[in-house]
Amino acid sequence: MSKRGDTLMKRSELVIRFGIQQGLHWMIVGLLIPVITLIFQSRGLNLTEIGFVMAVWIGSTAILEIPLGGVADTFGRKNTYLFSLALNLLGCLALFYASSLGDILVSAIFLGASRAVYSDSLDAWFYDSFVNSMGEYSYHAAIAKINVLVTVGLATGSLIGGVLPNSIVSSYIETFSVYDINIFVASLSSIALFFLTWVLLPEQKNIKENTQNTQNTIAIAMQTSITALTVSLNQWTLRLLLQATFVFGAVMSAVESFWQPYLADLIGAAPDDLTLFGIISALYFLMSALSSVLSIPLLKIFFGSHKALIFTTRSLAGFSLLLLANATNTTSFSSLYLTFFFLFTMGNNSEQVLLNENTQEEIRATTLSISSFAVTCGGMFASLTMGVISEHFGISISWILCGSILLISSLYFLVIREVSRAEST
Repeated sequence: MSKRGDTLMKRSELVIRFGIQQGLHWMIVGLLIPVITLIFQSRGLNLTEIGFVMAVWIGSTAILEIPLGGVADTFGRKNTYLFSLALNLLGCLALFYASSLGDILVSAIFLGASRAVYSDSLDAWFYDSFVNSMGEYSYHAAIAKINVLVTVGLATGSLIGGVLPNSIVSSYIETFSVYDINIFVASLSSIALFFLTWVLLPEQKNIKENTQNTQNTIAIAMQTSITALTVSLNQWTLRLLLQATFVFGAVMSAVESFWQPYLADLIGAAPDDLTLFGIISALYFLMSALSSVLSIPLLKIFFGSHKALIFTTRSLAGFSLLLLANATNTTSFSSLYLTFFFLFTMGNNSEQVLLNENTQEEIRATTLSISSFAVTCGGMFASLTMGVISEHFGISISWILCGSILLISSLYFLVIREVSRAEST
């Protein structure tokens, strides 16, 4: 149970506080997105070395994701998140002063560990705080609005990150390389977010009470991870959700990794003719935000059934991906690409509802970390397999395979257990 301030907080206020915090978090993430590869290249790394760094970055997140979910359920979700900001700051500072591949790998490990520590700790915090707060908001409607702020934050951060290298600040401070200003701003922003999170988000009682000494606490955290993993693999609904999540990560990775070369082949673009790429990227953020908002009224059409909404939208996304794989001009490609992502992300809020309502409070953060781990594994699997298929047989073939798998996996949502309808969640 939450403390008094948390329990009596209105749901509308909780959504505003958490939405602001999440928007700022993802804005900081967005600061490095436009320039991260350029930062690596400015340190003298070639493309092979950059690929290795990214593998270490993602791999460190994947390896630590599940055990660190147990830490969040034991030490407290908010405290765990604040620790992740400290790790992120260390990663940024390591990257700022890095001058070799080894230095950058150290930075990648810190940044990957930060992502693993953060992963779903505040999502679990928000769900429990939401349940223990007052108001008529449904959880589905709440996370739909929060996801809009997440998207806006990510887009804003990416926009700022693209402007910073050429800003007057960068030109006046000679110690910075042209891209290091992004790292510097991200570092300062992480410090500011640490204190802002402390103020914005009410404290929760730790789920575990018996944390008197460090040794017992670590043992409890490990046991929590093992318990959550066992439950996830043996509980019918959670097992199907994890399988569907793995497919989601794989399909997302396959499309995001290869849409640019596919489009480049269609238009024969020179490297400096990237206007359409920028427009499509911007519209992608818009589609993600729009699908989150429209999922609220759409859920009413399905009489509050989350699994019906996900089945329908994921199936349509599978069909749109099959059509996208056969696009022959820029107009059809652009419309189908945006349609695919609109449908593909439409059910994300409902999937979070199903995952949370089938998860025990004591292992919620750990279970959500397992779900994120499944997405990561799906993405890594697709990067390896679909990359080989695309290289030897073409991007269209890899997308046809992904579309077919997505159609099959959407059937999972017809047989999973739905605890409650939208109006009660």
